[in-house]
Amino acid sequence: MTAFTRLLATGLALAALSGPVAAQDLVKFHGVTAQGGPTAQMFPIFMAQEQGFYEDEGLDVVLNYSKGSSDAARQLAAGNVDWGIFSSAATMQTVQRGFALKSIMQIYYPDTFDIVVPADSDIQSMADMAGKTIGLSDLAGGEVPMTRASIVESGLREGTDVKLVVAGEGDPTTIRSFEEDRIQAYAGAKRDLLLIPAQGIPTRSITPAAIAGFPGDALSVRAETFESDPELLVKFVRATLKGWAWGMANEDAAFELLKTKYAAASLGDNPVAPAFWSLVQSYYTAP
Repeated sequence: MTAFTRLLATGLALAALSGPVAAQDLVKFHGVTAQGGPTAQMFPIFMAQEQGFYEDEGLDVVLNYSKGSSDAARQLAAGNVDWGIFSSAATMQTVQRGFALKSIMQIYYPDTFDIVVPADSDIQSMADMAGKTIGLSDLAGGEVPMTRASIVESGLREGTDVKLVVAGEGDPTTIRSFEEDRIQAYAGAKRDLLLIPAQGIPTRSITPAAIAGFPGDALSVRAETFESDPELLVKFVRATLKGWAWGMANEDAAFELLKTKYAAASLGDNPVAPAFWSLVQSYYTAP
């Protein structure tokens, strides 16, 4: 058992001994996610806020948004926030650049990005993408590291063998790009990929197995925070896990809160909202 695990266990045992903290005494502990706005993927944070779990731990938790994993990692490294939820690839790249980050909890079990082709395509694997083009939501998007790793894993080279172009976010731009043969595959967040079949193009994945098995987003902090205030991290993780447990045990109530309060802009009138909520729950379910 690690020192952090022992501290977490002790904190759980002592949790019942402490009561709610007055609002003026709450400790600010603000974070950032790779998401560009409120989505169901952050439901453990939202449910912990809704149920008062953070306040019970004496924390004032605010979730901020970013332009993607790389941007979120930069914000954490710069000290603009106290914690961040972003891709493992972004964490490793930031550490390689000399910024000491520490991942303390896995948030999603699988990677949340995928590469797909139309179901009736002759392309059966990434190896068949030689001379082809992959569409992306953004050349700086979270899908880019995964896509580049998939190209290398398949023995291909970006630029020479496979081109990458911007082609929407699973929206009509993506559909037109497929129909006009501007792209032969599309890489993006799985939530965006749900929109493509809904617009008449069934899809299937061609992401190499070695890449598909890469872990998803993790909760990271600066190493100095990990070393100087582990008790604070125990409180935050404990409350967040309570939010996760509440949301998973009360999935209908959680979905309603997400649609009407916490992620209304992305879920409220979205025709694939139920499918997306099921997908999100799978992110948080052990394989």
